[in-house]
Amino acid sequence: MADPRDELVTTLRDAGGGTLRDVWLFDETGHESLYLREDVAQRVAELDVERYIDNERYGYVTRETWESLHYTDYEFTIRGFDEFLLYRTFLGADEARVGLMASFDTDADVDFPTVTRTLAETADGTGIGVVAE
Repeated sequence: MADPRDELVTTLRDAGGGTLRDVWLFDETGHESLYLREDVAQRVAELDVERYIDNERYGYVTRETWESLHYTDYEFTIRGFDEFLLYRTFLGADEARVGLMASFDTDADVDFPTVTRTLAETADGTGIGVVAE
């Protein structure tokens, strides 16, 4: 059986091709880098990654807020920056929910609803977690 982490990266790479920049898993206390494109790795080395991931952890709260305000479930968030698109979703069930964050070059043509469903199916039942760095 393939490692579900590798399958998550493969799903994102299939969707975005060479525009995929990085992939991260995170939970409320730790984070794990699954993929870093070489040019992005050089830039990330200069960042406070923990602080960056910490900001994405607010998604645990905002996801619950959005779900309580709407008649449908939250699936993903896209943020646009001048050099990349940032995608975030959550995988797994309630307490075991893990955040997944990936970025793509701005010219990416990604079907995010389909990617989100495929990622959820890949992670379903695997108990995928985070290895804290």
